[in-house]
Amino acid sequence: MGHPSINDHIEMLRPAVTRLKVRSAVILLAAVCLSMTAIVIWQAWNSRQYQLHDKEVAMSNLAQTLASQAQATIKQADTLLFTLVDRLEHDGVDPSRLPQLLNVQRSELSQLHGLFVFDEKGQWIANSNGADQTGVNNSDREYFIFHRDNPSRGPHIGPSIKSRSSGEWIMTVSRRVNHPDGSFAGVALATIYLSHFLQLYDSIDLGSNGVINLIADNATIVIRRPFKETDIGTSLAKSPLFTRLLPKGDAGTATITSIIDGVERVTAYRRVEGYPLIVFTALNKDEVLGSWRMETLLSAGIVTLLLSILGMLGLRLIKLMKQQNLVQVELLDTQEKLLEVNRNLEGLALKDALTGLANRRQLDAFINVELGRARRSLSDLALLMIDVDHFKAFNDRYGHLAGDECLRKVSAIITDNIKRPGGLAARYGGEEFAVVLPGTDYVGAFLVAEKIRRAVLQAGIAHSDSSEGTVTVSVGVGASNAASQVRPEELIDAADKALYVAKASGRNMSVIAN
Repeated sequence: MGHPSINDHIEMLRPAVTRLKVRSAVILLAAVCLSMTAIVIWQAWNSRQYQLHDKEVAMSNLAQTLASQAQATIKQADTLLFTLVDRLEHDGVDPSRLPQLLNVQRSELSQLHGLFVFDEKGQWIANSNGADQTGVNNSDREYFIFHRDNPSRGPHIGPSIKSRSSGEWIMTVSRRVNHPDGSFAGVALATIYLSHFLQLYDSIDLGSNGVINLIADNATIVIRRPFKETDIGTSLAKSPLFTRLLPKGDAGTATITSIIDGVERVTAYRRVEGYPLIVFTALNKDEVLGSWRMETLLSAGIVTLLLSILGMLGLRLIKLMKQQNLVQVELLDTQEKLLEVNRNLEGLALKDALTGLANRRQLDAFINVELGRARRSLSDLALLMIDVDHFKAFNDRYGHLAGDECLRKVSAIITDNIKRPGGLAARYGGEEFAVVLPGTDYVGAFLVAEKIRRAVLQAGIAHSDSSEGTVTVSVGVGASNAASQVRPEELIDAADKALYVAKASGRNMSVIAN
């Protein structure tokens, strides 16, 4: 009996090699399926975190804006009080003229419910509302007791109360009045409609379960949206805002559960500068993640279907993978080289030679694409139109080379201050620039516009023909929300008109399009 030949050994090994290939193919297919599943889970988690972070940023911007609004509202009232107290202490009280003076001052601010003056016993001396003062005494009010027992001359923000003269909910801002010897002479009081804040808060879309709170430093609610009278004065001292967040800083974001209604929300908070108040904004976490859940379920369904098809076709396709892989590597290498060449050519064709920013051609294409994406994803899109003030006068005085250098510096400042994903800065023409901000509403866009405007002013580019002595810019802000069907030219026109208003109103300012 002869020994097996080499060919016989090869024939014996072929089944084993075939089984090894099949086993390898099965392992590879399983690895691909597991990898796809892991990637989908990872992407879903990242998408969830991005969604929450995006809303935290939006809430932070909103809290900052509302804190500025509250500060401005109270500051205006306090300024009137300061003037009134100074006049009372130096010129004395003229009962015949004081009500008329209070009424004139009150009419200057629409948010004011009234102006009042009380003597050291709490008796009404005068008021701006024409209310009957006979027998009325306010010595039991919190603000009166505070000033009577506290020599401080600064403003005092009291808890929200119902007015005795009109029955409306009001916020009190008060200052102490002294006799010439420094003893207590009474109180000057300004009352602000809570409805002034509510009208603004109710105009903001925070979903069906969003919240805006204006809270005093002693942890009591001054006003809450949605408005319930029973919520006013409620203590939040045991809430995460006071136990965990405020000790870390005067502003921040977090996801916390409300002690009032037990709802978990994405929140932001900020102290009101100069006054003992905190603005708190929040979105229902379930509503924030609603669209994410739908997208995740859809993605999971699609991936499951793809994995099923891949499992059925995998064994048949594995035999061709090696040959296809070699061809594909060569094709991809060639394609990558061509794409790189194309990218270099497109980059040269779409950039402004002087500033290095995108040119008008790239801007037009970018706005078209981003408006389409905003409609599909139901997101916002903002546009800033920026113009260098008195640039012709700058060129005439310093020459065109200096003018070119000025434009380059302004473009660099714009680029440094739009650190937002997907944003684009472009030279629109001459001394005019445009900035496109995807996923940004008018509030966020206004903040970016102000950041750019202040940065240009602080750069200190000398310009003797400017009222500021330095180069400044005016900015027009336009925005398209998720529900609008605005065309590119309409968005540009809106921002351009806002820019015209900024220029006509004195320059060096940002204006939001109507």
